Amino acid sequence: MSHRCRRLGVLATAALVLLGPSVTPTAVAAPRPLGGAHGQAVGAGTAVEADPGFAERRRAAQSAGLIDADGRVPGSQRAGLRAWPRDDTGYRVRTRDLAFLGLKWRQVDWWRRYQAPLGTTPQQFKDMSSSLYTALCGACERPQDYDVRLQGSWAFFFSGRHKNFPTERELAGQPVALERFREWMGSTPPAERPARRPFETLYKLGALDEKGKPVGPSDGDLHVSSDVMVTEARKKWDELKNDGKLTADELRTGFIHPKYSFVNRTAVREAFPDLAKWATGWKERLGRPVAPSLFPSSGPPDKSQEGTGVSTHYRDSDWVVAYSPQS
Repeated sequence: MSHRCRRLGVLATAALVLLGPSVTPTAVAAPRPLGGAHGQAVGAGTAVEADPGFAERRRAAQSAGLIDADGRVPGSQRAGLRAWPRDDTGYRVRTRDLAFLGLKWRQVDWWRRYQAPLGTTPQQFKDMSSSLYTALCGACERPQDYDVRLQGSWAFFFSGRHKNFPTERELAGQPVALERFREWMGSTPPAERPARRPFETLYKLGALDEKGKPVGPSDGDLHVSSDVMVTEARKKWDELKNDGKLTADELRTGFIHPKYSFVNRTAVREAFPDLAKWATGWKERLGRPVAPSLFPSSGPPDKSQEGTGVSTHYRDSDWVVAYSPQS
């Protein structure tokens, strides 16, 4: 094969990775494993990380350039395009998944082009972004003091590695959810299913939480990093502490959460009432909780080498909410 032909083949493969399907398929293709024999099903309490089949699928996907070291698909906000959604083991979202989740192709296209996170439209996201900065800093003479990034499944399509895709065994006591799950997955072997939960999986299944209540729509998570805001929140924390208005649990946890590293939510809510009103207003408009968390300007710490490896520290592949003054 000539050098020119090989080069064209590489370019064609790269285009397919980024662009995904060029037309809407009319049928669901048979699942195609990404190399190697898969291990047993990941049941309740069994970590995907311990399953050799999923580990092999991840290695194959990374070797093929389908996901990066963080399990995210190629592309960037700067380029204005990213590849078709996959989870961090390389599972590729299929037509049947979109149908079950109630997602249209144009919604995935908005997501891929960074025009709107899942569960929103481009206009909603534009309005939400500009009104957020108004809530954070009014006229915002120094927008560079605020870094805002989307997190969670509305930003990455799949939840993190701490939220595995459910199994029949986990849903055994929930007949409605189990029936919907079987309608969705059909006869697909566990090894050829997603490893993580796609956007709103439990909500669409009609699953119940640990308290027996129906799981609601997925949150819209945002991380706000600003030393200016942390300073104000610290003042409010001290004030609330002196006035005896913090719970025993809050006092035990402290100003910075020891596990998740965000600033105490009560202090943030009291220090920034406009932000609290903004979150409530957008919850009503979107029909889902909108949850901003506050961190220092350096962002959340890197915890990728701790515990489950789940970490929301700054990455080049993050979805940054740019400052856009309201018109």
